[in-house]
Amino acid sequence: MKFLRLIGAFCGIGSLIFCSYMLLFNPYTHSSVEPDVFTSFTVMYLIPISLATYASISLKPKLLIICSIWALPLSLYCLATPGLFKYIVIGPVLLFIVGVKILKNKRIS
Repeated sequence: MKFLRLIGAFCGIGSLIFCSYMLLFNPYTHSSVEPDVFTSFTVMYLIPISLATYASISLKPKLLIICSIWALPLSLYCLATPGLFKYIVIGPVLLFIVGVKILKNKRIS
């Protein structure tokens, strides 16, 4: 359980850092990100990944699964784009797997 908690926290924090870096220091454009793009990324990715990080640390697998599913549509959209944005999908997928494993371990115990 402790290992799953560590993986979930690492994936969540890594996803937050990667997405924040890509939004603030976009290597493909030298202009700042538009407010509507920042708002949509915040609502559809940063908030659920933040909640998923909390859920993985506090071992709440249902919240972890819900938050990873919440972040998945934007991640799948970014998967279809070229460049570094396609790697945003790694975080929600790994968090979903960790949530399922934690839920499975809790049901067995």
